[in-house]
Amino acid sequence: MRRWLAPITAAVVCTVTVAAHAREVTLDIGDLQAAGLSAQSLRARLGGEQLQELTLEAGRLTVAGHTWRTTRLVCPKLELTSERASCASATLEAGEKIALSFSYVFRERQVLAELKPSADEVWRVAGRFGKQVKGEIRLESARLTRLLPWLPPDLPKLTGGRANGTISVDGDAVKARLDVAGLAFADANGLHAGEKIAATLEADAAGGADDWRWDARLTWRAGEVFWQPFFMAANGQRLEAQGTTARGVTQIRSGTLNLPDVGAVAFAAEWNHPKGALASLDARAKRVRVGPLYEQLLKPVLQGTALADLRSEGEASFGLKIADSDITSVDAELNGVSFEDRQRRFAVFGLSGRIPWRRDDASTGELTLKGAEFQKVPLGPVRVPLQMKGTRFTIDQVRVPFLDGALVLRDFRTITAPEGRRWRFSGEVEPISMAQLTQALGLPVMHGALGGSIPELRYRRGTLSIDGALAVSIFDGTVWVTNLQLIEPFGRAPRLHADVDMNNLDLELLTRTFDFGTITGRIDARVKGLELVGWDPVKFDGRLESSPGDYPRKISQRAVQNITALAGAGAAAAIQRSLLRFFEQFGYQRLGLSCKLQNGVCEMDGIERAPQGYVIVKGGGIPAISVIGYNRAVDWRELVERLKRITQENVKPIVK
Repeated sequence: MRRWLAPITAAVVCTVTVAAHAREVTLDIGDLQAAGLSAQSLRARLGGEQLQELTLEAGRLTVAGHTWRTTRLVCPKLELTSERASCASATLEAGEKIALSFSYVFRERQVLAELKPSADEVWRVAGRFGKQVKGEIRLESARLTRLLPWLPPDLPKLTGGRANGTISVDGDAVKARLDVAGLAFADANGLHAGEKIAATLEADAAGGADDWRWDARLTWRAGEVFWQPFFMAANGQRLEAQGTTARGVTQIRSGTLNLPDVGAVAFAAEWNHPKGALASLDARAKRVRVGPLYEQLLKPVLQGTALADLRSEGEASFGLKIADSDITSVDAELNGVSFEDRQRRFAVFGLSGRIPWRRDDASTGELTLKGAEFQKVPLGPVRVPLQMKGTRFTIDQVRVPFLDGALVLRDFRTITAPEGRRWRFSGEVEPISMAQLTQALGLPVMHGALGGSIPELRYRRGTLSIDGALAVSIFDGTVWVTNLQLIEPFGRAPRLHADVDMNNLDLELLTRTFDFGTITGRIDARVKGLELVGWDPVKFDGRLESSPGDYPRKISQRAVQNITALAGAGAAAAIQRSLLRFFEQFGYQRLGLSCKLQNGVCEMDGIERAPQGYVIVKGGGIPAISVIGYNRAVDWRELVERLKRITQENVKPIVK
């Protein structure tokens, strides 16, 4: 560091003016230059009866890159001896008025000063000027907002905080030991903020001008920070780093971030100040505890998603490299990681494996899991082989054991495009017992098997869509799903659009499953423009009716009663009334019902018109029965409640 107060670049001119009633001494010093400090047009003036009034002015004062114009120090009573100059009550005017007391010992070239920018704030300065500057600044409740002129303009703005501690200078070496409390900051767009922050900073630096070597340690004791998208509260986190800052670049040669209960991250990095960009980063962590990591760091980021409330455990290790603000490689290793949604929607158990990803090179990895659960349905052990290159991930085939069957996925492909992540796959469902599936889902027990093919499914811009038709075998018939779109499938309120065709379903299996009464025969159904929001229907145009063909067509008295109750108070069963109680089964020619749902109202119709109504069941054979509906507009919620009462509570309405 260059000598303080040297060199003097202008001549010293002394002028003594003697007047009848006043004396004045003016000293034009000119310019002063020192490391981190310069003063231009510097002038000192002594006035008053005994030359005790000192005024020191600088036309332009620059300290550590920040400049003030017309800075003035005024001492109304200067005590000047051959040994020292001192002032007990001076005022420094540099953007604001600051109370100041100081003394300077000439022989030792030692200065002592105390500044009180406010009543509860003290800055004490002690220094000695020789071949090298040696001094100390002691802070007592110093306002951190005074640092604003020296902070980079791209950082969030300091809005509060106090500091206590010392900053010492010894030649080219600087040491700082500071305790910070009540620190607060924020930026204009609300993406970065902190409040009530308490921390301890220890730093050592050496160098000068724009070339510094430093070693810093920061312990975070209290407060909260939001740095989009992360939110974190203080828990004794500690950051240690060593590096250099020179010519607009900060290099961290070695750094460690210790997160209590989670683990430690070792890193090296380079930050380009003019560009405001991360030039490089190499970070690594071993055996990080997944549970505390999720609770402390990931959970706030995942709010509003399906991963917002999990129980998690296991360990993970990772390595991350960044160059020119782009991720170039990721190495992840998982060991016994499990997570479970607290709402019991899904879970993964015993996830282990390694994923070595490279931006520019191909690589392979593998994941295994001991089991999983989706909507309370258990899944068996799974092995997932991965092929990766850049944003492309490929899985040739995965077989997921599923109750007594399996879900087979083939040709899984994913890529990150400018509009977001996209993926696609196809596959099939190996036959799964409907009895086991419905029991696992907590639904009425269904019979038969679920199986079928999965055409190509695509995920793009938050929407899952299907190319072709999804075929499912159920109730001894076939269900075809076309025009399928699932929007925001992992959000709080997924939206589904689809058309559904059901062909030749066995009515006896269907009605027996839902304890509806017995109906023998076959049925077709068409649901056009189905729209679900949060898995609740809000719109569709649906119709079901007897399938064509020759097959037994019988309906039980209980099924008649339930159909009548479902159709509402306006429905009636037409039969030889006196004989109704003597028969348990009746014949029918056709049956059918339609519902067009819109704005919460179901517009109902049957298989044909009837006087002032519509036919739901058309009788045939002996004895025969017909069911007529008269109420065409039915509240959808009321219709659903009727169905629940019939199938779950087993309420048997009386047909009079």
